[in-house]
Amino acid sequence: MNKFAKIDNYKEIFHRYNVNGWPCVTRKDQNDNEGLVLHGIYDTYLHNKKHIFLENTWLLVKQIVGLIKDYSKTGLVKTERSIHEFYRLEHGYDIWVNCACCRGLYDAAEISKILNHYKENKEWRKKAEELEKNIKKKLFDKKLGIFMKNPRFKGIPDISQIAPFYFDIEHSKQKLKKTLNYLQKYLWHKGIGGFRRFRQFETVEDWHWYTGGSGSWCVFTAFAARFYKKIGDKKSYNECLDWLKKVASRTNGLLPEHISTRYEYENWKTHEIEFNQRIINETKKAENLAKKFKGEDKRKLIYWATPLGWSHAEYILLHKE
Repeated sequence: MNKFAKIDNYKEIFHRYNVNGWPCVTRKDQNDNEGLVLHGIYDTYLHNKKHIFLENTWLLVKQIVGLIKDYSKTGLVKTERSIHEFYRLEHGYDIWVNCACCRGLYDAAEISKILNHYKENKEWRKKAEELEKNIKKKLFDKKLGIFMKNPRFKGIPDISQIAPFYFDIEHSKQKLKKTLNYLQKYLWHKGIGGFRRFRQFETVEDWHWYTGGSGSWCVFTAFAARFYKKIGDKKSYNECLDWLKKVASRTNGLLPEHISTRYEYENWKTHEIEFNQRIINETKKAENLAKKFKGEDKRKLIYWATPLGWSHAEYILLHKE
């Protein structure tokens, strides 16, 4: 990232780069990336404790903070896309983006303090505190008692509503419990188990809810398990953990991105309006992999992107905590 970000040219951190460092994206302007990289830099330092590492990334840190400041001139970070990479659902003031960038600013402030850049430390911490205050004021649904995905879609369930807790911005166990209850009510897949990322396939006015085949996501089920553990809900925690183990047992120990029923998969293929070559390649891989996995119901399920690094990382963190 330090070598290839080229923020002066691109004015953003991209969601993907290829092995040679060139931007390799399907969609631009996904502004949670900036906060995630800042968080990653600081988190890496916490593990290696090497000042030289922070010194070598200092210019990158300053440039990324500059981007976040540009995106948040209205008090909240404005984005075109977020965790799901879907413009129609996420453009505007998205909860995941704002929480990621808020965490990134706090971490950048800590980096500046370690490197004795006191002016930046004071300025960036103040900016992080202002952003946190606006998140809790403007992205909180008082009626439901939980954070909203996006002010344009109040009351619409989305796994990213867990973002304030994921990025350690909110610490209220009462709000966390309400959030988990709300997400479980609307997003737990009653057919195959596991958490969806948002509501299953449906048509909404003149556009459809892009779901990538709908289904249940390993990474998001691991999210939920971690937070069930925090509130002491052993029953729900074990339900999530058992589901993840069941998935791994069917896939030779590998965790996919997400799983859908064959019906959901075919429904998605019929109605999808954004096919590109990457998605077409993924559908072929998913169909071929489904033939190899274990279990009597392997013909009824489709396993996407197997293995997925993020799913495995969240599973490991779940056990470490």
